[in-house]
Amino acid sequence: MNITLSWDLFILVFFVVIIAYSFIIGRDNTLKVILGTYVSMIAADATGSLFGKYFAGSEIFLKILRLATVGNEQEAIVFVKVLVFVGLVIIFSVKGAFAVSTVDDRSSAIRLVLSILYAFMSAGLIISAILVFVSGVSFIGGGSAETTQTALWDLYHKSQIIRVMLAYTHFWFAVPALSFLIHSLYTRNE
Repeated sequence: MNITLSWDLFILVFFVVIIAYSFIIGRDNTLKVILGTYVSMIAADATGSLFGKYFAGSEIFLKILRLATVGNEQEAIVFVKVLVFVGLVIIFSVKGAFAVSTVDDRSSAIRLVLSILYAFMSAGLIISAILVFVSGVSFIGGGSAETTQTALWDLYHKSQIIRVMLAYTHFWFAVPALSFLIHSLYTRNE
């Protein structure tokens, strides 16, 4: 079997790893990861923007860019956003000071389906957030179409999965929260 490394394969493997991790930690903790992801998206975006505003022009920052062989300040800001985002998602999932507890008042088949759906939505949300950060668009301040086009243009044309993920980004951002809300409305209180 001849496997060619590509962005599609990388994203697919990342997607499967997140889904597998979601099964390991269970449905309630997957919901905790989803909620932590939303908070992490905003916090990482703001942190990266603050980093760019206060450190981008400093001499030390420019030396670090040259040392790390990062192309320019925009790439460094994207790197900081992604790094902070991934770190915060991990911290929220492991040490977040909140708990999600769903009532298991349904059959085991429905619980399994819900676990699969939440795992899939968690993976889509995390990957979409990373792709938005890489595109250079800000959740808080927006962004321009030119920035998105230049940042992801090569990847966009090389990867069918990236095209689909970016085409349905709003879906990946909205559906996990709405699903959790609907699930909460139809669950009996203890």
